Amino acid sequence: MKYFFKTRLGNTRFQLADGSVLFKDVPIARTGEQEYDATERPELVPNDRGKVIVRRAPEEVFSERAMASFEGMAVTIGHPRDFDGQIIFVTPDNWRQLAHGHIQNVRRGTDDKTDLLLADVIVKTPEALQAIDDGDDEVSCGYDADYEQISPGLAKQSAITANHLALVPNGRAGFRCAIGDSMPSTTKNWFTRLLKARKTGDAAEMASLIDNPPDDVTGDNDVSTSMTPGGVIINLAPQNPLPGPALSGTGDGEEEIPAWGKALIEAVAKLTPAAAAPGTGDAEDEEEKKEEEGKVTGDAAYRADLIQPGIQLPEKAKPTAFKRQVLASADQSLVRSIVGDADISKLKKATVDMAFTAVSELAKNRNTKTVDSLQTQTATTVKTIAGMNQAAQEFWSKRG
Repeated sequence: MKYFFKTRLGNTRFQLADGSVLFKDVPIARTGEQEYDATERPELVPNDRGKVIVRRAPEEVFSERAMASFEGMAVTIGHPRDFDGQIIFVTPDNWRQLAHGHIQNVRRGTDDKTDLLLADVIVKTPEALQAIDDGDDEVSCGYDADYEQISPGLAKQSAITANHLALVPNGRAGFRCAIGDSMPSTTKNWFTRLLKARKTGDAAEMASLIDNPPDDVTGDNDVSTSMTPGGVIINLAPQNPLPGPALSGTGDGEEEIPAWGKALIEAVAKLTPAAAAPGTGDAEDEEEKKEEEGKVTGDAAYRADLIQPGIQLPEKAKPTAFKRQVLASADQSLVRSIVGDADISKLKKATVDMAFTAVSELAKNRNTKTVDSLQTQTATTVKTIAGMNQAAQEFWSKRG
């Protein structure tokens, strides 16, 4: 599909001629199971925890009818609600008050995204762009559907008809259904987000902010590298965003992998299926099959949180299957630096164990190194509260 843009803002973000922003290849929905509270689906019988698991089959999510219903639907900031707190749909009567853009080019993902419904999202208002920059970067579909009870606490969904796409801080579909990249941040907003990350202990967010400061902080105000002369017409096939240089903080640079990390990469490479010793695969498969479901605790829980900070642990899971799931949904720039192009679902148990450990250590090293460097800088220059206040005053006085 052809788009005309003036400025490239990220790997999949482009400023269009009218000033609106195009977000390409945004996952807006997925197949699989999603959990609802009994109050959200009162027509269904919940389980003993008061929850209902709703299954969304691929044939329903990717049906021609369902995908066509998403084309041109409005983008909203949060789900619109009435005075009673109930979600309402966007209609011709309220569209001017609720719509902040629209979605188009709806299609099914490919390769490792075959379970995702993708779309190009065009945001047209400053309020919506600010909401995304402030953290409402996950998406949640507003739609109508039919539900069929399978058993208490379990149902399936069909006849999906879309109405709008809401920008939310935490979508039911999870972090996979979110707007990628990050907008260039102003100095004021950068400091606000940094303080918030520090208060909440979000190491990943702190690392990202410190690695990607705005130009006013670094003194690098030359934006010529991000500007294109005049306008450029691009023709992008679905699932093929513009190639470009790796963004800072992605961990793609070879120099960011420490010696111990390279050693682990070599060890994992030796354990890939192609290099596995004859006759050992069946034994490993049997060992994995004998694993029993249990609560995820101890080292596995700790390392999973390193890989995905704030991850919600399942009530029960098989150890190796849990590790595969974490690796499959983690930051792929980290995972692929360890396992390369190997199919995680086909790796042997020993390889999964080693890759899980390696990725967690790489994530830990990246976050710790970044945070420690900030602490070292402040510790060597400011040692008292008064000194911190003085340093802040001097910093801002130089900027008028």
